[in-house]
Amino acid sequence: MMTQLKTRCAIGLAALALAPAAAWSSAPDGIEQTTALQDQVTVGAVQLDYTVTAGKLLIRTGEGKPSAALSYTAYTLDGAQAARRPVTFFWDGGPGGSTFAENFFGFGPKRYFASRHAHAGPPYLTQANPYTLLAHSDLVFIDPVGTGYSHALGQFADRDFWGVEPDADAMSAAIVRYLRMNRRWQSPKFLLGSSYGTTRASIVADKLQSNGMAINGVILVGSALNFGMQDNGLDQQFTLGLPSMAAIAWHHGKTAHQSMALPDFLRAVEAFVRTEYGPALSLGNRLPPEQKQALAKKLAGYIGLDAQYIHDAHLRVSVVRFRKELLRDQGLTVGRLDGRSVSADFDTVGEEPENDYWLMEELLMPARGVIESFYGAELGRDDPQDYRIVAAGAIQAWTWDHELPNIAGISRYELQERNIFPQNTWVAAHLSAAMRANRNLRVFQAHGYFDLATPYAWGDYDLSHMTHDQGLMDRITTSYYEAGHTIFFDEKAIPRMSRELGEFYAAALKPHAGP
Repeated sequence: MMTQLKTRCAIGLAALALAPAAAWSSAPDGIEQTTALQDQVTVGAVQLDYTVTAGKLLIRTGEGKPSAALSYTAYTLDGAQAARRPVTFFWDGGPGGSTFAENFFGFGPKRYFASRHAHAGPPYLTQANPYTLLAHSDLVFIDPVGTGYSHALGQFADRDFWGVEPDADAMSAAIVRYLRMNRRWQSPKFLLGSSYGTTRASIVADKLQSNGMAINGVILVGSALNFGMQDNGLDQQFTLGLPSMAAIAWHHGKTAHQSMALPDFLRAVEAFVRTEYGPALSLGNRLPPEQKQALAKKLAGYIGLDAQYIHDAHLRVSVVRFRKELLRDQGLTVGRLDGRSVSADFDTVGEEPENDYWLMEELLMPARGVIESFYGAELGRDDPQDYRIVAAGAIQAWTWDHELPNIAGISRYELQERNIFPQNTWVAAHLSAAMRANRNLRVFQAHGYFDLATPYAWGDYDLSHMTHDQGLMDRITTSYYEAGHTIFFDEKAIPRMSRELGEFYAAALKPHAGP
């Protein structure tokens, strides 16, 4: 059981500029004032006494000008030796999403258990979380600029930070600031990102290590490491999305292979993609008509749609169409973040789903109540702005240019002439460079079978193409869960996920024995 000790204190902390030669100075307007609360949670038979601290991290330009204040919530184990105690930094996706879900719906000491509410509506309550990663590491949840209570300062606007590079720079600076404020430089360090947070974590790991900060582990939940999958006119979105569509069709009883266990079924689908489906799509309109007919029929058995529909789509069924078509005969649409979820649109004749109502009902509605109760009622904070769950307009304004690390075989000339040879956002290159630079760095990748936002085959493809070094490959662990995009939200998946992440932490903290 978790008890409230309700020991609050306000601490004014000095701000440190991020320029190498910067000196200590007072933070403007008390922007880094924090609120602290002591509490406890029991994991297994072990009681963990901890302090939760909520505040903002001031980051500056290289010239020392304050540029943004990033809100964060940290959980630190009382009495732990800082140099030996790991610290993990968390991000959600979007881009433009705050980090509430990883905290209150996943790994924080208090968690919202959706099944215990059974769609009853408010009050949405949190309870002691036996799956909290506090058992293995201190936890720091950081909200990107424009989300949570984070915001730009002075001459800067939130949108100045809405891009692959400025976002990663801001997050790297926030980590540096937190470590300096709390004297945690010697602590083992981990990054955990969900969805676009995996993009962010991959770049940040490379940036931090390039500036002399070793990272022990990177945890990827719903990987998005190479956005070339989304390129129009290419077939990756169809080949890499097919296994997830098949998993969802299997869940709804729509395949011709329902007698197979899900993992066995998906291995068969993956083999079909490699040996038949992918090669057929590569032929384009040169595919013989009789082969096209046969493949449409085979695809129908895998993803549960009408063979003629698949044939008329030229064997290329998009996620948008699949969501609307799979259960059209029942008047239902399947979810994007979790294909097991269903909802009813205004009518049944449209080609595209209205929305992903699972996201609204299961995550966003409980989130507001949980967030306001925690920061207001429990911590007693009264921030002048609302907690922004999502930064409105961030996705539309996001800039995707970024500088690749030095990779053999990549032409620097072509990269410098992007208008001649445009490049997709490929952050797996950063993760592989970070792993080559640090032989102790380990990666854990978690996939949800029923995720259509970042299909599991997409992440597998990216990691299998980022290195061919066996020693590096041996430091990558991949786990698959019968869950959607937000794996840790699933109450059947999180016990195993928590256990496997505990094993990952233990492995990542052991020195590398190889050459």
